[in-house]
Amino acid sequence: MEKSPKSLPQWLDKLETSHNKKIDLGLDRVRKVYNYLNLEKVADTIITVAGTNGKGSTVNILSSICHQANLKVGAFTSPHIQKYNERICINNIEVSDSEIVKAFELIEENLNGISLSYFEYSTLAALIIFKNNHVDVALLEVGLGGRLDSVNVVDTDCAIITTIDIDHTDWLGEDIESIGFEKAGIMRTNKPAIYGDTNCPQSIIDYANKIKAELILTQSQIESYQTNLIGNYQQKNINTAIIALKTLSLSISQKDIEKGLKKVKLKGRLQTISINPEVIIDVSHNEQAAIELANWLKENTIPGKTLAVFSVLDDKNVDKWLSYFRHVIDVWCISQVDSYRAMPKQELLINLSESARLITSFDSIKKAFDGAQAMSKENDRIIVFGSFYTVSEVLAG
Repeated sequence: MEKSPKSLPQWLDKLETSHNKKIDLGLDRVRKVYNYLNLEKVADTIITVAGTNGKGSTVNILSSICHQANLKVGAFTSPHIQKYNERICINNIEVSDSEIVKAFELIEENLNGISLSYFEYSTLAALIIFKNNHVDVALLEVGLGGRLDSVNVVDTDCAIITTIDIDHTDWLGEDIESIGFEKAGIMRTNKPAIYGDTNCPQSIIDYANKIKAELILTQSQIESYQTNLIGNYQQKNINTAIIALKTLSLSISQKDIEKGLKKVKLKGRLQTISINPEVIIDVSHNEQAAIELANWLKENTIPGKTLAVFSVLDDKNVDKWLSYFRHVIDVWCISQVDSYRAMPKQELLINLSESARLITSFDSIKKAFDGAQAMSKENDRIIVFGSFYTVSEVLAG
């Protein structure tokens, strides 16, 4: 019999290869193990967050406000940028390797012949850790879609859908209404469901009516809040989070909200990691996020040039959105991320050929970043984006 891994890196290596599919949507297998583990109610209040963009930001905003209000809060997000522990936090602090390993071991003991994916293991591990730590609020970010995502095994007290746009079409459908239906699957009967953007898809409204969820469209109630988060789009995420918290009638004061918003820490979202030249990392990787990033670059001009370190996954429909950067990026330093889903460099060159002013290709993301630094001057800007993998490889050095 194969021995169980001892360390977290060993466990993660095992989980990368032990299941026959990298992405395996469906709740039958994970629900059985969830029931074996008796994880039905891991917190007094559970909030599930789905959406094309803004999920991680919204979870971080919720977590910061709840923590400021002296609520013990657990947050599960994905993917991570630098290390796996980022996915599971208690009171905004990453949990230890040993806690995650213990959770993995408990899951393994309760498999009863069932095979789980990497993400399913991650979801259950987060729930175990939240239960063991007796959190007041559990924040669960959906990995992909909603209806068939492993996070949806949990009955939420409040469902949040941040935005809907075209992404992951191989799994969720090729139009807004199909994608909306998949995300709507996290809603529950007689429980609040918050939609955080304009133009709510009819499929979400229809599903809410069908199951009698309490759908709230936030953009008719938008306010502006002071925060250390960069990007106008963050105001939508802030409003969505605050309306959710108020709807749940948690013991959170206006002062808690204001202090929490000023203390939000968010990796990889217009995050400046160095200056002279300015280096910004952003995990934008689809059309909706690209529009926001391009607009931010237009609104925040610099005296020098803007260089992009860029790579993307193969399913991101870049032909539809790379042109947004035509007048805001002067030099593209491209490569291919280390993933089986990576877009090949040659294909990326073809997609950039009509809109890019100058393109330089490199053997790795690290070399692309080194090249951008070598080409840049003090008053230039380097923007690293296109994928979590791209940002991760730059931060890894």
